[in-house]
Amino acid sequence: AVGPTGSVPIPDSAQRINCRGSYLIPGLIDAHVHLLSDVSGEDYRARAESDAKAMLLSGITSVRDMAGDGRSLASFARDALVGDIDAPDVYYVTLFAGPSFFTDPRTHKASRGGLPGQMLYMRGVTDSSNIPLTIAEARGTGATAIKLYAQLTAGLAQKLTAEAHVQGLRVWSHFDLTKASPIETIEAGVDVVSHVGMLNRWRPDRKDSIPVSWRASNLDSAFWNREFRAMPMMDYIRVMKKNKTILDATLLLEAERRGDPSLSPYNRAVYISRYELGRRFVKLALDNGIPVCTGTDVDENKFVQREIKTLVTDAGFTPAQAILAATLNGARAIGIENRTGSIEKGKEADLVLLAANPLLDINYIDQVKKKKKKGK
Repeated sequence: AVGPTGSVPIPDSAQRINCRGSYLIPGLIDAHVHLLSDVSGEDYRARAESDAKAMLLSGITSVRDMAGDGRSLASFARDALVGDIDAPDVYYVTLFAGPSFFTDPRTHKASRGGLPGQMLYMRGVTDSSNIPLTIAEARGTGATAIKLYAQLTAGLAQKLTAEAHVQGLRVWSHFDLTKASPIETIEAGVDVVSHVGMLNRWRPDRKDSIPVSWRASNLDSAFWNREFRAMPMMDYIRVMKKNKTILDATLLLEAERRGDPSLSPYNRAVYISRYELGRRFVKLALDNGIPVCTGTDVDENKFVQREIKTLVTDAGFTPAQAILAATLNGARAIGIENRTGSIEKGKEADLVLLAANPLLDINYIDQVKKKKKKGK
């Protein structure tokens, strides 16, 4: 329960924790991780356990894992749920893509012992696939959602989304499905779209290139403001509002990649455009009532607190708006907002106690004194 001092009866047997002078927020949620992605020559279960424990100790109580070896993810999620390992609760996907995607070496690592594109948690699909059966098999893996990834047409995205919803699964998708445009992806009815940087490929003739004018090294804010206004960004906003789509921005990904010294001049220009257009779109989404959640999709040693700060410093969020993105909106993206994401009577005690007020300075999000997952 929660209420003003003196209004909530407290049993004599209750444990009391003196929090005077501290600040309480809900447990944080990273809405885009890949905990069990294979790293050559490394025990990735051990690495994942180490990373997940560090996440939990930083105040992250739930994560949305966006694809990997479903067999390993099921085991990991079970162990986190029952407390066999110290980790946030893990909600994971089964991935759907066109068959041509499964030449990607990452899918071979995630399908060891089986055939890429034919695993129940990572499927290649076409218009001739038995969609109800493949969705039922995906549901049987224990996944919370399906993920729409690449080489999917608008029609196939609609079929997969509709059937997943019928069978009680959520649908999480990339903005751009290669064959389906961002608008078509949203119109398919997906619950969450990821990677705001993908909007730099808004025209079909720009799949593999960016305009020559974007490749100069001295482009200022006025230039990117003009380019942003010239693009159909309000069309995306209108469709997202109509379909109640949540935005998983992963702005940190674009902010960090643009400064990679190993990038070629062209690739640097690509990531600068993804960042500049993306951060403007995230602010536009916020201003138009689109729920934004926080996801990292980077090395799992870089936690969601960095995405929270990026929303404030680079996208014009207030600290309160950024914390909401990393708590209640993250829970909404996963579909667990009835259990966590805010401090309310009847919800699980996923709590973080901070030494200083993060509404005054978002950097105080790192000053963690205590953290609880389900009251533990």
